[in-house]
Amino acid sequence: MSLKDTLKKAKQIERQLEQQDATNAQHSLGAVKPRNYLALDPLLRKGGIHEKEDIDIVRKKRRRETKQQLRQTDWLAK
Repeated sequence: MSLKDTLKKAKQIERQLEQQDATNAQHSLGAVKPRNYLALDPLLRKGGIHEKEDIDIVRKKRRRETKQQLRQTDWLAK
């Protein structure tokens, strides 16, 4: 994917999110706007289709996901 394509993709994602924000007049306090829209694109993830399904890699991914989930939980609300 060339730089031009990634910039087009970023603009497209920005427009989609702006349209969603325009349609949703209500802003909840829990909604977080990501800083980098391209970071959510699965094609730009590290590894991609060439990544090996090694046991260590799978464990590392699982650990990273659980850490992110724990960071995102609101412990004071419970």
